[in-house]
Amino acid sequence: MDEKVPELLDLTKKLLDLSKDIFEESLTPHESLERINALYSVFLRVQMQEALRFGYGAYYSCYHGWGHGGIGASRSIYEILLDIKYINQDETLKEERFTRFLDHGDEYLYHKMRIILESGQTVSQKDQDKYTNAYNQLKKKYNDKHKQEVDSNVEKANATPKHRPYNWAGIDLSEKVKMVNLEQFHQLYKNLSNLSHVSIGATLATIADSTENQIEMDLSLYPSPIHCFLVLKVMFTCISGILEEYMTYFKIEYSDHPILENLWKNYQKLLNE
Repeated sequence: MDEKVPELLDLTKKLLDLSKDIFEESLTPHESLERINALYSVFLRVQMQEALRFGYGAYYSCYHGWGHGGIGASRSIYEILLDIKYINQDETLKEERFTRFLDHGDEYLYHKMRIILESGQTVSQKDQDKYTNAYNQLKKKYNDKHKQEVDSNVEKANATPKHRPYNWAGIDLSEKVKMVNLEQFHQLYKNLSNLSHVSIGATLATIADSTENQIEMDLSLYPSPIHCFLVLKVMFTCISGILEEYMTYFKIEYSDHPILENLWKNYQKLLNE
């Protein structure tokens, strides 16, 4: 295990616990907001909640040395940060992007319903009609808009993409990353992605020794502390970024939580040692 991991574990746990406290203290039972603002408020709280769930899962995996178990969770936390930053990247486009995100929710529920039906489970006729109607309206909305723009000779670069399953932003991941200036950090995400899939690298890594006619393999199950440093590095930075977006939106003062600045300073100092 990397010698910095124990201290990084300690800093990450403190960040998670503080983020949890800030999250729980900021919850209010009722809010009187316009619909789009109310939905965004719910969205941000759900994203913070999900980031903390993934965060604690990754932390406890790494605490016990199972770094591999935290890879998927830390990737998900990065994706949460990326979505939030992309929605907020341009104030003039924020409502449109957030609306697309909500539309994606209708699409997701429709596909989820189809999967449940195909598995033999029961879905009420009321829910079937609800999700199917929402999905059909969604396809028509984006296909009609795209057709109107094509007929009006809107430049392809500015045109609305046709309805594409599972792509709420309408652009690929690399474009989104460039727009929110996370290109340097994105390489860590790529590294995690390579680790999370059974790749040729993982296959070759199991070969302990080989000769022309014999291959010796190491397929034993054991903790993977070698991955803990990367998982914790990604998680700490992304939880910090999500928390910053959360505190800014809900007008939570940093002066009320001075430990945050110390945590970040200690984190940077640890990485630079």
